[in-house]
Amino acid sequence: MVSVFLCASIYRVDAQSFSVSGTVTGAGGNEIGVVVFVKGDQSNGTMTDEDGRYSIDVPDNGSVLVFSLLGYKTMEVPVAGRSVVNVQLEEESTVLDEVLVVGYGMQKRQFVVGSVSQVSSKELLKAPQANVQNMLAGKLSGLTTVQKTGTPGDDSSQLLVRGRSTFNGSSPLILVDGVERQMQYLNPNDIASISILKDAATAAIYGVKAANGVILITTKTGTEGRSTVSYDGSVSFDTNTVVPEMLNAEDYIYWHNKAMEMDGATPYWTDDVLARLDEMGILGETDWLGKVYDKFGFTHQHNISASGGTDKIRYFASIGYMNQDGILKNTAFERYNFRANVDARLTDGLRFMINVSGAHSGRDWPGLSMLSQYEFNPIQRAFYSLPIFKETYNGLPLGYKPGSYTYNPVASLDTGYQRQKRWMAEVRSTLEYDFASSVPALQGLKASVFFAYNYGQTMDHNLLESYQQYSYSPTTQTLTLTTSEGISETGFNKSQSVGWDYTIRPQISYEREFAEKHHVSAIMLFESYKNYSDTMTGFKKGYYSNYPVDISLGFENQSPYVTGSHEYKGSASFAGRLGYAYDRKYIIEATFRVDGSYKFAPANRWGFFPSVALGWVMSEEKFFRDNVSWIDYFKLRASAGRLGSDDTSPYLYIQTYATTQNAYVTGGSSQQAFYSNGYVYDNLTWSRTNTFNVGLEMRAFKNRLSLEFDWFYKYTDRILENEGSSSTYAPSLGGNYPIWVNSGKMDNRGFDLTLGWTDSFANGWSYGLTGMLSWSRNRVLSRKIADDHPSYRAVFGQPLDQLYGFEATGLFQTQEQIDNYTTAPTGTLNLGDIMYRDVNGDGIISSQYDYVRIGYAPTPEMVFSLNMEVGWKNIMLSALWQGAAMCNYSLTGVYGNGNCDNTMYSRPFYSNGNAPYYLVENSWTPENTDARYPRLSAGANGNNAWSSSWWVVDGSYLRLKNLQLSYTLPARVLKNRMQRIMIYVAGTNLLTFTEFKYLDPENPGLNNGYYPQQSTYSIGLNLTF
Repeated sequence: MVSVFLCASIYRVDAQSFSVSGTVTGAGGNEIGVVVFVKGDQSNGTMTDEDGRYSIDVPDNGSVLVFSLLGYKTMEVPVAGRSVVNVQLEEESTVLDEVLVVGYGMQKRQFVVGSVSQVSSKELLKAPQANVQNMLAGKLSGLTTVQKTGTPGDDSSQLLVRGRSTFNGSSPLILVDGVERQMQYLNPNDIASISILKDAATAAIYGVKAANGVILITTKTGTEGRSTVSYDGSVSFDTNTVVPEMLNAEDYIYWHNKAMEMDGATPYWTDDVLARLDEMGILGETDWLGKVYDKFGFTHQHNISASGGTDKIRYFASIGYMNQDGILKNTAFERYNFRANVDARLTDGLRFMINVSGAHSGRDWPGLSMLSQYEFNPIQRAFYSLPIFKETYNGLPLGYKPGSYTYNPVASLDTGYQRQKRWMAEVRSTLEYDFASSVPALQGLKASVFFAYNYGQTMDHNLLESYQQYSYSPTTQTLTLTTSEGISETGFNKSQSVGWDYTIRPQISYEREFAEKHHVSAIMLFESYKNYSDTMTGFKKGYYSNYPVDISLGFENQSPYVTGSHEYKGSASFAGRLGYAYDRKYIIEATFRVDGSYKFAPANRWGFFPSVALGWVMSEEKFFRDNVSWIDYFKLRASAGRLGSDDTSPYLYIQTYATTQNAYVTGGSSQQAFYSNGYVYDNLTWSRTNTFNVGLEMRAFKNRLSLEFDWFYKYTDRILENEGSSSTYAPSLGGNYPIWVNSGKMDNRGFDLTLGWTDSFANGWSYGLTGMLSWSRNRVLSRKIADDHPSYRAVFGQPLDQLYGFEATGLFQTQEQIDNYTTAPTGTLNLGDIMYRDVNGDGIISSQYDYVRIGYAPTPEMVFSLNMEVGWKNIMLSALWQGAAMCNYSLTGVYGNGNCDNTMYSRPFYSNGNAPYYLVENSWTPENTDARYPRLSAGANGNNAWSSSWWVVDGSYLRLKNLQLSYTLPARVLKNRMQRIMIYVAGTNLLTFTEFKYLDPENPGLNNGYYPQQSTYSIGLNLTF
């Protein structure tokens, strides 16, 4: 790295040099940021200022100046002794020459007949974020992003390409420089572009893993030209997007007592009880959320990169560091990244490329799990804990014990730690030979061998530290010294996993144009992949010190206290693509892949996944050019093909065995025996997704207007399902009967639309608008599932995961309504409780017969965004609005067995805890009969806890996802070696408009406590020299 940076700092001016200046203009007038350098000496260069002016020293009269700017053709202009050289740049064809990243290569947009969305690093980095996945929201058509949590080190978004097409895993295949990798550990500054392959024409070449779409990430490489060194850094402050305001001590006492009066009970928090608490020294005023959350989190990122090269060798190198201090106390994440690559022409026709990268990350969390439904989750405890108690008593944690456990969220937060360390190292190399160098007749024919090796190691330490605490019982009104529940004794868990994988891919490609009419392209490859992983976990209790340095220091074993596993995985594939275009107007392309997977029996191991696509560039037709001159480019395309998925557990085709004691007696002693304990699945195979896509692309009004539209349909069958145990099989079979079958069916349809407009003016003003709209809707066509799970019922012909429940008709307002009401499902009925419709009219409200569809699925069917940019000379303001529609969520909760229950968002004083203001202030009382929520109560009422339309919330939202204001210093104020200085301020998740304002609508945390999403406010600096 040091040598790279030193090379980039070389600068010289000969004694015979003289100065040349001038103005560079383009389609928008004077052009800012045009790179100007002396041909043959890329280190001698400059950039135009906000008025399009430049000044450069040249060595002699015969020098040639090179002018380069994205979107324009590069120009070479001889100086010829002149001291003033003005240049008019010529626009490139922004459509015909635009290059898209596709499977195993790149294609000019004019020859792409599939559906591809692509975003550049410039768009990606407009607002700093720690995780690349969270940068994608609203930037790629057809992509749905759902960030489920803001937890440092675990805040990745769920990604869906064109919705869901199966009720198994729906995650897309993610490839980094051609190899399957995790996205969240990448340095965002290393990314050059991200592409999404959405249809069979583009994705079928990835075969079995492409049914849910493919995301291609291309990292930066060196470019021919002067050496540059860049620094990009930012600091950010983070706050929770939404946290409901909980009752303070005074209001809690008032509302809880009122709720008990509504229940017909005597209020508990009387003056006498409060006086007793005060005498005991435990009465106080505690903001528990303020105790576990800091006012803001802090993140800083720094990245240094160097790149450059000649026509013989190019290089790129970068180092990055990110540190994230979470807003929840005792949470943090940091990441180090390194990347270096070289692209060298070893001989005429022989090219060698190597890319070395590495990452190290560390994550710190509290010792107790932060899973949202975990009993001792410190966030959940902060919502539930009562504000009338002090945090400590006699120097120890003080907790309230309404039931089985005593809770103190601060103590839960300080109870030990979870520390994870990850190390990753990877090398990728390609050796490529161009046959045209030795045989001119073979122009366009290239052969290459690609090899990638990755090594990873993860180590987890989890200390659960027991502690002493004081517990107040409302039943006995006494204070007791106890040991922390759930952690009766300090325990330490240590686990480590290591793994490696490699990919080998020999490939041959051909691309050539004949007679300026016939464009032919082809690719054929073989790919072999192998993976190995090994894990081991140990756990012990009993430590003399609360901070053990290793598991061996524990003196009590918990059986089993050591577990481990190892596994090999592998696949082999053949793939190819053949394309032909006539006169740049008529395009046909065929793709195939043959995959072999280790997961299936040999007879069903191989799958064939083909596709075919057609394209017609109508704007190249004479009749079109003569009659529709305002349209610059217009293309129609269509594709069809088959994709696959091997989303199943491996080795189900192998007979498994178990042992049993006392199987038989020999010589007076019982003997152990082996027996087969599982069914042999030799007939399981891939699920299949047949995909159809039609689309159009258009550019008009001198490429200022852009339009892209796709309609798609996907049909998936042979989805793997688990039927569970069945009474049709005799118990004597001992589990040797099939429960896994390829029987599920779904379909999915929708469209993607992208519409944009850009323009610039001679006075320095420019602006741009890009809107995206995507819609997808699936249907369950066949699924095996028990019908006693009504909320998860697979209703044929309806979308997956729609909300089902009772249809609420209002709240009881009179005793007459209660007397004339049909039988309630559960609980008792009082004024202010929810009324339900008896759908089948049998006089009984039951989930078996009266459940109806009450809402969309939580995953949005429609996502949209609007990216707005306006610039004036060196100042640029950009804003990204992003949102979702056609989605719902319910404020009640559902257990895995289908039973329903309230949450803290639907019942005041849930779990005998605190309550949010909005819920008590808007609950039904005799004084507030038009309330939004049912009867105010201090206890549970099963009637109001059922899944029903009363609790369904519109999950649609519109959010100011990103906002950035940047200023680039004029070139005239920079020193010779400084090319660019840009400062910016930016924000993420700044404004949100939605129906229910007490939860983040992107992924509402309804499981009684979760780490919320974050709003960020950043300031950054970018330097290039």
